[in-house]
Amino acid sequence: MAAPTKHAKLNSSGAHRWMNCPGSVKISEQFPASSSIYADEGTLAHDAAEQLIKNGKVSAAHKKKINAFYEEHPELSGDADQVIKTLEPYVDFVKEEFTDAVMHDGGAQLLTEQRVDLTAWIPGGFGTTDVAIIGGKTLHIIDLKYGKGVPVFAEGNPQLRLYALGTLAMLEMVYDINEVKMTIYQPRIDNVSSDTISAVELKSWGENEVKPAAELALSDNAPFAAGSWCQFCPARQQCRTRAENYMSLAEYKKKALLSVEEIGKILGDVDGLVKWAEDLKEGALTRALEGEKFPGWKVVEGRSIRKYSGTEES
Repeated sequence: MAAPTKHAKLNSSGAHRWMNCPGSVKISEQFPASSSIYADEGTLAHDAAEQLIKNGKVSAAHKKKINAFYEEHPELSGDADQVIKTLEPYVDFVKEEFTDAVMHDGGAQLLTEQRVDLTAWIPGGFGTTDVAIIGGKTLHIIDLKYGKGVPVFAEGNPQLRLYALGTLAMLEMVYDINEVKMTIYQPRIDNVSSDTISAVELKSWGENEVKPAAELALSDNAPFAAGSWCQFCPARQQCRTRAENYMSLAEYKKKALLSVEEIGKILGDVDGLVKWAEDLKEGALTRALEGEKFPGWKVVEGRSIRKYSGTEES
C-alpha cells in the first residue's frame, strides 16, 4: 500500500474513530470521499451563525443560498428564516459568554471560524474553531453542531480538544492561559455540554495520546477495533473486524438456555448489532444497484423503495 499523504484522513472530526481504531485510516482510503446533504446543511448553518455573531444578521446572498439548498432538498423541510431562528439561542449564548468575559477582562477577545494548525501532533492536521473567547487566563472554545440525529457531548471529546489544543498553541505566545473550557452547542435538540481542563493537561493529552495515536494510525500494520466510533467510518459496511464483533454472538447458539449475565451482555450489543445489520444491507443494496451480484439475493421493487430479497437458489 502506498505511503500515507498529507491528506491521510487524520482529520479532527474523525479523531474519535482513528484514535480508537487506527486501522480505519488506511482502509478508508479504499472508499471514495463523500459528503451528505446533512453535512452541506451544517456548513450553510455555520456560515449563517458566523454572520449573525459578527454582523447581527445574515446577508441576502447567503439567505438566497440557503433557500436554494432547501428547494433542492425538500425532504429536509427548511428555509433561511427557520435556520436563523434555530441559531438564535446559540448566537445569544456566544454573546453572553463574551459579555461575561469582558466583565472580568476588558481586553477579552472573540474569534470566529479560526483555522488552527495541528501538525505538531498530527501530520498534515488542521481544524477550524467555530468560536474562541479569550478572557483573563481562560480560553473558551464553543463548537456548533447543527445535526439533530445524535447528541454530542463535550466531556473528553477528542475533536473539541483538538480545536482547543490548536487554538491554545496559536494564542499562548500572547495570552497567559491557564484554563481551557470547551462547549458543544446543538440548538436543534437543546443540547449544551461543557468540559473544563487545565492548559497543562490539554497539552499533555496532545503529546501523550494524540501524537502516538496519529503515528500508529499512519503505520503499516495499524490495528483495528470495533465500537461506537464505527458509525461514520467509510469502511463500516464491509469492515471484517466490525462484523466479527457481532458475529461472535453466534457462540450463544451452542447453549440451550441463556443465563441472566449472557442476556445482559447481548442486550448491551443489540443496538450496535441492529445498526451494523442496517449498514450491511444499505451497502449491499448500493453495490447491487451498481451491478454487483450477491449470490442468493436480488434487488426487488417495493411500493416506494428498492430492497434486497433472498432467493431460493440451491
